[in-house]
Amino acid sequence: MAENNGVQTVYERPKKRLGHVIGAIAVFCLIVYSVFNIISQQAQIAQLKKQSEELAAQITEQEQRNDEYTRLLSSGDEAEYMERIAVEQLGYAYPNERRFYIVEGGSTEQGN
Repeated sequence: MAENNGVQTVYERPKKRLGHVIGAIAVFCLIVYSVFNIISQQAQIAQLKKQSEELAAQITEQEQRNDEYTRLLSSGDEAEYMERIAVEQLGYAYPNERRFYIVEGGSTEQGN
């Protein structure tokens, strides 16, 4: 029976070694997965921070426009503002106003 016990011990050691190897491989795979997961999350965090900064800039810009509109509405300058926008941005003109447009090769006169 002593030989039988010795044989059993010989078979148990490779099983224990195999278990340790499988355990070590599992731990290594878990570590590799965790590292890749952390790296991808860091990249996503950086992207979201950039997006947050862009949105904060848009909010600031819109707040400035809102303040300008509020100022215009409260000052009673609305008619003057609308007139300025009509002339400068929409191309409207006053009655009997003469506008001159410089065209390549000469100038033309247009009366409105």
